[in-house]
Amino acid sequence: MESILRVTRRGGVILVAVLSVACSLLLVYLVFNRGAISHLPTLHLVALVGSLLLPITTLGLLRLDQLTVRARGSGR
Repeated sequence: MESILRVTRRGGVILVAVLSVACSLLLVYLVFNRGAISHLPTLHLVALVGSLLLPITTLGLLRLDQLTVRARGSGR
């Protein structure tokens, strides 16, 4: 049962990350093709970059957490 939950949780995190990156790339595409990039303030551009980097960072931290738990043992 625990392995099913682990796989489901990992799959859910990966699915959300992929969807988030896809939506961010669509937003970047729309911003660049409509010429709105020159009118956006810096804060909006930083948020756009953050929307691309945060899911990737989350997946990296999830992997680091998995490696740490595996190295320390399950503790059970």
